[in-house]
Amino acid sequence: MKKRKILLEIVLTFTTLLFTTASAWASGGDVVHAAVDLTSTIYGYLGVFLFVAAYCLVPLENNIHLRKSKPVMFAAGVIWVLVAIAYLKIGDTHTAHEAIKHNLLEYAELLLFLLSAMTYINAMEERNVFQALRALLVSKGFSLRMIFWITGVLAFFISPIADNLTTALLMGAVVMAVGGDNKKFVVLACINVVVAANAGGAFSPFGDITTLMVWQKEKVDFLQFFNIFIPSVVNWLVPAIIMNFAVSKDAPKVLDEQVIMKYGAWVIMGLFLATIITAVSFHNFLHLPPAAGMMLGLSYLGLFSYHIKRHEGRSEHYDDVMGASEPKLIAPISTIAKSKKKLEKIIDTIGQPTFAIDLNHTITHWNHAMETLTGIKTADAIGTKNHWRPFHEKECPLMVDLIVNNESDQVVKKYYKGQSRKSDYVEDAFDAIGFFPNLGEEGKWLIFSAAPLLDVDGNVIGAVEVLQDFTEQKETAKHFDIMKNVSRAEWDTLLFFYGVILCVGGLSQFGYLNMISSYLYTDLGATFANIMVGIFSAVVDNIPVMFAVLTMDPPMPVGQWLLATLTAGVGGSLLSIGSAAGVALMGTARGTYTFGAHLKWTPVIALGYAASILCHLFINARFM
Repeated sequence: MKKRKILLEIVLTFTTLLFTTASAWASGGDVVHAAVDLTSTIYGYLGVFLFVAAYCLVPLENNIHLRKSKPVMFAAGVIWVLVAIAYLKIGDTHTAHEAIKHNLLEYAELLLFLLSAMTYINAMEERNVFQALRALLVSKGFSLRMIFWITGVLAFFISPIADNLTTALLMGAVVMAVGGDNKKFVVLACINVVVAANAGGAFSPFGDITTLMVWQKEKVDFLQFFNIFIPSVVNWLVPAIIMNFAVSKDAPKVLDEQVIMKYGAWVIMGLFLATIITAVSFHNFLHLPPAAGMMLGLSYLGLFSYHIKRHEGRSEHYDDVMGASEPKLIAPISTIAKSKKKLEKIIDTIGQPTFAIDLNHTITHWNHAMETLTGIKTADAIGTKNHWRPFHEKECPLMVDLIVNNESDQVVKKYYKGQSRKSDYVEDAFDAIGFFPNLGEEGKWLIFSAAPLLDVDGNVIGAVEVLQDFTEQKETAKHFDIMKNVSRAEWDTLLFFYGVILCVGGLSQFGYLNMISSYLYTDLGATFANIMVGIFSAVVDNIPVMFAVLTMDPPMPVGQWLLATLTAGVGGSLLSIGSAAGVALMGTARGTYTFGAHLKWTPVIALGYAASILCHLFINARFM
């Protein structure tokens, strides 16, 4: 019987650490533990079976097209039904209720914290922050070896602020854009990015869910995390230096790519930093949950997003119209003398749709861009008074007609319903914006400027109008909304976290994690157990493993909690499937960066893993 019990403990140790899938700090030292041992009941066995079965479906998500949150959420619900029944059988109607409330509270804090962080990341992506960084790197003409190191360094230092998944995708895009068909370089650079992103996230409370969990449970103070900065650097540098010698020094073809960050991008980055400071201050000085500080920080973005919408609303009306952005185009036209040929030449060379009419409202000029915009040929337009047809169903005066008629400002504003103004650059010219449903398949937003044409004596001889398609910019401005960024959060991942947290919390109520904790951290020792945490992370992912450790809550000094944080963070680099960063790059570099390609370099990565542990045990010996 004793041998069978020891065997059962070993099996449960492997099962729970290997298949425990969580992603936040749920449960913990203050969790309500089972009053009795329910590990040998049919309810406990069914709970373990359900959890293992649900988790086995998670890696198959891309094959069976079943989102990972669904089976885990189902298992969580049924496990807590089993917990409740098990306690009811022994006459306890209180413990299960209090335990699930505790788990729900812990999940709520994680949800709000991550929702705020994800919204900021989505907002920066919408403002072209990451795209601009990528474009800058691919257009500089660096050698392949230089790109290898630049992407590694950036991944290491971006990951502590953004998550390792976003960092890996960003740097992976740079690698693939520069590497092209050079499969060897792409593989090495992708491995380097994965290792750097995971190592960079290990020393910051905001760098990974595991570090966030440890900080939230107050196992390690905010500043104490930076004691594993050097071990994290070692973890990345050891394999990077070795792989460096396999990277070519050739310079790839320079890619001409430019991306301009949208209005407010720098401010949003500053607000994200302010939000992090707010969350830390809530925790360290006010002794309030960091999630509350993150939600306050989210309100910073909400208020600024209102300013962006207001700003972009004004720019829709005025900033891009010809009178403001291209004053040199209209000035020569408005000062044309008697030369009709010269006027025609100028209009034809303008890249934007442009046409002109005379005092009889007859079309005299209709350039190629107008043909493209309206579908009406120049030969069919000139000599007619049909310039209104592309824009309206019924005959209606356009701005050029109002100018030829010398209408007042009030009349112009009446026709354009307040969406017009006098030009700041050309006398008697007007700028406006409007939506024209007859253009294209779904209509177009146009911004346009119109001005009188004058002869040498200053007499009006007609009017000219220049148009610009503003549809894409209008849609961009319309879609910048903080709620849209909130909706773009990884909801499948957040709900997956819910399922895992409640699954592990339920198994804890049966008493399994207490049993495993005693075996691992008492019989085997904390150092060995924490080293194994990183190895398990390579198979399962670091989040569930760390959640299991926090749920077991073994009594350990700060140094051991730092070791567990380090190994859980960097252990996932041993295999390509061990972290979100690796899985993401396998998807984007499909067929090149593969599980097998990563596995060839696992021994080198393992050297970095071992070196980082030894480094930690040496430089942080006072905390052990």
